[in-house]
Amino acid sequence: MWVEILRRASKSRCGTMWAWFATLLQLLCLLPILSSSGCDHTTRPNQGTWTISGKTYLLGSAEPLSGVKVTCAGMSTTSGPDGSYEFRGVPEGTQTITAEKENCEGYSHSVEVTSDRKFYIYLSLKTARLWGYITNVIDGPIPGARVEIHDLVDYTDASGAYELPNVPRWSDTLSVTHPDYTPYKTALSLDTSETRFDVVVTRDRIIEGVVTEDTYVYEYLPNANYSASQYLYLSTNGSNAVNQRRHIYMKFAFPELLRDERISVLEASLRLSIYLQPPSVSYQTYAVASSWSDATLRFPTQPALGVLLASGSVGGGPAGAYYSVLGTDGLNRLLQDWRANRPIYGVTIQGGPEWPGLIGFYSTEGYPYPPKLTFVVHY
Repeated sequence: MWVEILRRASKSRCGTMWAWFATLLQLLCLLPILSSSGCDHTTRPNQGTWTISGKTYLLGSAEPLSGVKVTCAGMSTTSGPDGSYEFRGVPEGTQTITAEKENCEGYSHSVEVTSDRKFYIYLSLKTARLWGYITNVIDGPIPGARVEIHDLVDYTDASGAYELPNVPRWSDTLSVTHPDYTPYKTALSLDTSETRFDVVVTRDRIIEGVVTEDTYVYEYLPNANYSASQYLYLSTNGSNAVNQRRHIYMKFAFPELLRDERISVLEASLRLSIYLQPPSVSYQTYAVASSWSDATLRFPTQPALGVLLASGSVGGGPAGAYYSVLGTDGLNRLLQDWRANRPIYGVTIQGGPEWPGLIGFYSTEGYPYPPKLTFVVHY
């Protein structure tokens, strides 16, 4: 056909501009026909591209979630500080949007793309069941302990058990508190869907021993017995006797709880209360090395002395004030003997050599300020 058209044009007798113009019109009319026949071309519908944008959130939260990796149609981006993301040039049709972030469940959703659209992504946290027991080495299970992590709280039951079923898996601080025990905190990261975590809490506790016998002996009246006296006297320099010694004897019982060697004694003291305001007097406290009875104790029949446990001074303060005559080191030494079932015969408190004056202490019967045997223990 093209050859025929050219042949006619070349043989045109008109040779005028009009003839050439007529031929050109014929060619233009034939173009649609030529384009639809005789050529190996495949026709395709017009496919548009669109924009998908939105924000990422944590499921159940109104706050946007940043740092989420979002993919769509082979493109990838990360949500910004305000949780926003955007894809331009997304082909028309069904597309899959995926999203992922550390400690979150994987996300995938199909989207039908026929125009620009907003699409909001909600991620679920990876969670774990956290459970265990709160105990103490001496007291056993601790009921009523408060267990907290990620603002999730549970209280232990009678067996010391707690359970938190939906704990986010990222690291956070686990805390355990109870009014009677030292607060416990630790960093905890949950890597599996179920984690058991037991806690052994400790406590510092004040416990009291018992003074079982107390009396004193007096050099000036060597055969007198003072076991029923309301007061215990140390030293002298009275008007009727100068430099006549007075020694106080005491027996006491350790709290049975201290039998357990897992318990450590942080502080301990044997304290006596002065009933009148006295001068300051030096003293020495010795372990007693043999048995005695307050009913038969006299100045000439005092039992043998053991090691020196403590020394210092007492007095110089107001009436009713308590003074320590035996501290932590001395009581711990006696405690070790007691734990080993070696005999404990008590202590004797003796005044110093200068004897500046008379000091009177309340005895066990001397209400309201009896001797105090106190232990601050840790377990």
